[in-house]
Amino acid sequence: MTLEVDANRYMLVLEDRVFYFGLLGHRMKTRRLGAASVYLSPAGGMRLKYGNGDWFRCDLAIVAPYQDHQVVSDCGSVISVLIEPERLVQGEMERLLADYADPDRRTGHLLRLRGAAARLACRAPDGEISAAAFDRIVLGRVLGERSLDPRIDDALEEMELQGLESQTLASEIAESVGLSSSRFLHLFKEQTGTSFRNYRMWRRARTFLMHANHSTSLTDVALSLGYPDSSHFSHSIRRTFGLQPRSIRIGSQNLRVDSSARLAAMACT
Repeated sequence: MTLEVDANRYMLVLEDRVFYFGLLGHRMKTRRLGAASVYLSPAGGMRLKYGNGDWFRCDLAIVAPYQDHQVVSDCGSVISVLIEPERLVQGEMERLLADYADPDRRTGHLLRLRGAAARLACRAPDGEISAAAFDRIVLGRVLGERSLDPRIDDALEEMELQGLESQTLASEIAESVGLSSSRFLHLFKEQTGTSFRNYRMWRRARTFLMHANHSTSLTDVALSLGYPDSSHFSHSIRRTFGLQPRSIRIGSQNLRVDSSARLAAMACT
């Protein structure tokens, strides 16, 4: 069951892109997302800090993947864009980080991002939002993507198909692609830029976004996502997003959520 939604609050979840326009928890702890994270406040400014550093004020910021940080918005809401790095061409992530840190381009980024929610939501019903279309609307240019080593490409697909709950997942996938566990883990980090453990933790927590505005019990959600128990689930979500699952659920009650899977299903009906 999905609760009644507010047309002005929206989240789109694609395979390696996320756009979010909604509430930002005031009690956010340190978060660590497996994606480059762009933040701006819909009105007013924000405060942000990296790790144990000092807070600083800004109206637009970008944070590198797997960087500990906290963010607070003056108006209590935020526009956030997540771009996952694994399939980007070499140097593209560095270019993106530099682009959004460039003060000369700040005004253009602010205008584009503040209008992106309505444009994405209008496009969603036709089921045609690809990563390239997302990039044009949200970023103003299409990010370059690369092909991974076929064995790692197969591994990423296998992880999504099997789910992420198996404690022996790395060895199982290594065997399926014809590699030893140690060689697979080395190649995985070489190709994706992060460890198998970090990637797995991020992708599992990220899947919770699709359940953010549902009324299904959090215990059932935790089990469906492969967490061994509610305590492990709560700890992992808080470590990733800086908020407890219940806080995310409360803040997402009237949020419209679209995904690539949902849009594909709509396009086929």
